[in-house]
Amino acid sequence: MNKNNTPALSLIGLSWALIGMGYMSIQFHFLPEGLALVTETLGLFLAGFLSGALLLSVAENMDNRLGRWLVVFGYVLFAPLGIMVGLLAPGAYEPVQSGSSITFAVLAPVLITITAVMAVGIGLGFTGGLAMAAHRIINRD
Repeated sequence: MNKNNTPALSLIGLSWALIGMGYMSIQFHFLPEGLALVTETLGLFLAGFLSGALLLSVAENMDNRLGRWLVVFGYVLFAPLGIMVGLLAPGAYEPVQSGSSITFAVLAPVLITITAVMAVGIGLGFTGGLAMAAHRIINRD
């Protein structure tokens, strides 16, 4: 992965944040306010940025077109799951929160990022494995 991918990764991160907040406002008729809005948006942006970097690095390491397409297909399948998991992640921490908004401001984006990227990473691992298996089957002598 090279530095020329930074604009594309930023665009992926921005789209994750917009899709996540848009889904929350449309589906649940709720949009967080203040610090919660900032932390969830930042967490989704970071998750999108990092999952996009993961996508590009896995796709670049595939040595055939079928493998790259399967990895991209896996990302398209698991990115919505990553966004949903990311939106649910801070909810597990809210009852434990003891009034410290600084702790929540730091912990919420970290929880969102870790859980969302983990969901996408599992999907890319699954489809990447399928891509490698398909490549071996196709090239079997």
